[in-house]
Amino acid sequence: MSDDTKPSASLRRNRRLEHIVRNRLHPEHAALMASQNIMLGGTNRKDPHRVGFFTPEGIKRIDRSGETSAAAGIAAKAVEQSLPRKHIASPSGYVVVVSDGDSEKLSTLDKDMLGLAQQLAARTSEDTAVLLVTVFARQDDFSAAGADRVLALNASATYSPEQWLSALLSLESSLTPVHWIFPDSGLVGGDLGRKLSVELNERPATRVRSVVDTQAEDLQIECSSGDAGRTVTRQLARVLLVEEQVAEPISGYLTDALPLEESSFDPSNNTNPVCSIQDAGSVAVDPKNIPLPETGFILSGGNGVRNWALFHQCADALGATEGASRVAVDNGHMPRTTQVGASGTYVNAKVYIAVGISGAIQHLQGMTQCDTVIAINADPACDMVKRADLSIIADSSEVMQALVDAVQGSKTGKELSDAS
Repeated sequence: MSDDTKPSASLRRNRRLEHIVRNRLHPEHAALMASQNIMLGGTNRKDPHRVGFFTPEGIKRIDRSGETSAAAGIAAKAVEQSLPRKHIASPSGYVVVVSDGDSEKLSTLDKDMLGLAQQLAARTSEDTAVLLVTVFARQDDFSAAGADRVLALNASATYSPEQWLSALLSLESSLTPVHWIFPDSGLVGGDLGRKLSVELNERPATRVRSVVDTQAEDLQIECSSGDAGRTVTRQLARVLLVEEQVAEPISGYLTDALPLEESSFDPSNNTNPVCSIQDAGSVAVDPKNIPLPETGFILSGGNGVRNWALFHQCADALGATEGASRVAVDNGHMPRTTQVGASGTYVNAKVYIAVGISGAIQHLQGMTQCDTVIAINADPACDMVKRADLSIIADSSEVMQALVDAVQGSKTGKELSDAS
């Protein structure tokens, strides 16, 4: 093992900090937990004790209905407009964040990467800017997320990895960024980051979980080693492929989020190669093979599902990836890999259909980032109904059968129309 790669287990334990972490009544507990990532079972998890709000009486409550969150969102927007703005007129250097998302909104990982980029930029110099590069056109509040400059490589939805890599090499030639930050995903970002590292002859840091500030001149990073729960510590690299919750998103200020100046990015350096990969468009993919964090459509079942064979049939008909509550998993109806929640998997699907799920707080935490939530439940007073954007109060079997019939009827009608 090289000198710059040492198991984190060799670090000396700080028993006082461990005591503060375990004791939620300790006066230093809140500040300590806010300054570090929470590790449960070797995997980054959100801290459930940091979720909620305080009433005027000073009592902490958890909002299941979403009403307080909506009101807080309006108030936060008003506060956000009064926040100080970080302005960099002429950047002396750049930290580049490459986002491979195809949705309009930035993902949680995008915001974490921008937060890390701002930390690295601040340690470099006051005039170092964070450049957000998106492979697809995006529409979001980049200013609140921490992007000083923004560049979209491709305004269309065409898959062009060779042209994207050529554009990144052109950025390297024009800007010579201090750091490159990619999502270590199985989609576009991880592949682009590794290919760019080969072209730059740089040794990338992969599966980066956190950046450790040792108060020394050089930062260190903790990376997953591939073994369950084991990490290794190494020196900060120029190319970083990071995981979710690698850093906290920015807070307390806004950035300019200006388009990258044409003078800063010379398109003539882009050789614009002929792409040997042809985009064949969308192809049929078995939803069962899509990981829950990456799917956009989830049909999730809970204790209220009485006919699981019909549940699987409904998921197949809708083309949805199957999810489950902890109760359904514990009862043996669904595998553990399908569990959604604080003790399972965090999801950010565009559509989340909850069938027979009452809405325990741990489950609601796992689906916080979902855009549209539809609840199918016989109990109109359950917390999932309060959280949902659309609710169907009826027997779950009847609703699922109606969905299957509707989809099959639509397919039959289309087949008859095509035949005629």
